Amino acid sequence: MFIALLLHITLALPPTPAVPPATLRAAAAEAASLWVRYGVAIDAAPCDSPADAGIVLLLVPIATPRTGGTAAGWRGALAAISFDADGAPEPRIRLFLSDFLAFVASARLFGQPESQWPRSLREELVGRVLGRVLAHEIGHFVLRMPRHTAAGLMRSLPFADELVAPSRRAFALTGVDMSRLATR
Repeated sequence: MFIALLLHITLALPPTPAVPPATLRAAAAEAASLWVRYGVAIDAAPCDSPADAGIVLLLVPIATPRTGGTAAGWRGALAAISFDADGAPEPRIRLFLSDFLAFVASARLFGQPESQWPRSLREELVGRVLGRVLAHEIGHFVLRMPRHTAAGLMRSLPFADELVAPSRRAFALTGVDMSRLATR
């Protein structure tokens, strides 16, 4: 199977003590794995490194106050991308870091809460979930679409348990999304 490269995106990742560099790289790899089948190449670079080619999306971690208890389901935006008055997406993804980390902590993997996960597994899962959240926001950028769909990668974020699950099946573009991508 041959996949033509349609777009190259570099994620500019600022260092943050809450998310180790290896976890940020794992997140970029997860996002890349979700987009490569659609001809979109994604890589990562530190914020101070210029991108070689393509578009640069800056990840901006924003400290958000932790709210009360968390449920195992979706509770609000974990990240966001803004659109200007003409409907063009801005090349910046805001990550609501505290809420994001609390959301991951609410997940269960194989029936086990986060407190039972080994540290290495937690870091792997944070990278996986962050990659899927970034892939969703990249979808808003690539598809130039501020809205959500009913299914697939571009639906409102799924439950925490689904985001930590090993399967990527739920994170594909729908036929409508692929048609939109073809027109971009």
